[in-house]
Amino acid sequence: MNKDKKTIRQKNEQIRQLNNKIDLLESKIDLLETKLEYYRELALVDNLTKLYNRRALIENKGYNSVIFADIDHFKEINDKYGHDAGDKILVELGDFFRSNIRETDCAIRYGGDEFLILLKNCPVNEAFEKAKQLRENLSKFNQKFNHNITMSFGVSNLSDKTLEESIKEADSAMYESKDAGRDTVTIYELK
Repeated sequence: MNKDKKTIRQKNEQIRQLNNKIDLLESKIDLLETKLEYYRELALVDNLTKLYNRRALIENKGYNSVIFADIDHFKEINDKYGHDAGDKILVELGDFFRSNIRETDCAIRYGGDEFLILLKNCPVNEAFEKAKQLRENLSKFNQKFNHNITMSFGVSNLSDKTLEESIKEADSAMYESKDAGRDTVTIYELK
């Protein structure tokens, strides 16, 4: 009987030690999951504007319209006022886009001074109107921050093609806006 009690105590001690190890492993798993989320965020979010970056494009599904936006004469701003001033404008534009899109939409810093807006449940004609509204809202942005920033916009339909094709189309439409004198919105149309 003493031998049975001793065996039971040993088994109970082993179980207690295993439970402690399990608790420790669960806490390490929680820490790893937190770190993973932190690094995932770092990988998908632009450090300067706090908008998503190009890597986030693979994460975003279910959009049906694309707006491509590019700051007009941004190189001249950097050359005249310096890159710190240009960076400040990019940060402010990140805030501008976040406050001027719906929660279901996604703003992305695509490159230096290029931005993408991916829109859900928004046919291309409504996306065109949204781009025009963004362009008009830039005047309020300019007054608030004492800038004279304009942007050229291109809009494309995403419903019946790949995201890459739609981005190329919206980029092409944006260049049509630049060619038309800048500070305008163009919808992509097949030629």
